[in-house]
Amino acid sequence: MIKSKLKVYLADDHAVVRKGMERLLNSFEHIGVVKDAPNGKELIKLIEEDHPDAVILDVEMPVMGGIEAAKIIADRYPSVKMLILTMHHEDVFGNKLADVGVHGFLSKSAEPQEVEKALQLIVERDFYKKEIVTRALVNASREKTEERNCRLTKREIEILLLICQELTPGEISERLQISEKTFFNHRANILEKTKSRTNVGIIRFSILNGYFKI
Repeated sequence: MIKSKLKVYLADDHAVVRKGMERLLNSFEHIGVVKDAPNGKELIKLIEEDHPDAVILDVEMPVMGGIEAAKIIADRYPSVKMLILTMHHEDVFGNKLADVGVHGFLSKSAEPQEVEKALQLIVERDFYKKEIVTRALVNASREKTEERNCRLTKREIEILLLICQELTPGEISERLQISEKTFFNHRANILEKTKSRTNVGIIRFSILNGYFKI
């Protein structure tokens, strides 16, 4: 459960859309601070001044689009969760989430309740596995498995499988009777060994390498 109100920033080049989304976010119970920017470059400036819990990015923006901004945010501010909002519906787009480091994906036609739910889940669980992401991950299982020099310990495999089951860090720690600090240490090792950025990447790795099936 989220213990405090979230700080959320958003970037969209259309002022009407941006201000409408800002009003929507301010109406959510679990959101306390909302800031907006007209493009990815200005959003990154906001993040430099004060790190948010999550950001919402439009894909196509002038100066700097959402994907380019997401790559920079993932590298510089890995604790910031990212939700992509777009008109695109292609499954292949969802399959790129793991590579970019984005934590969730939503269509601009999504209902307000879904936006609120997605923001809560990317903060709580590190990803929002909507249907389009699930389909993309299933498609990933049909890809050729890459040969990786990745030796996971028994405990790391246990944690990897629980992440795939969408359990929170607290739930995983309780089930394995370990501290959350220990969980995050193991997760950091899993991310490094699997060359993943987020839990989306861990799940994709698990599918490609036969650890987990959807």
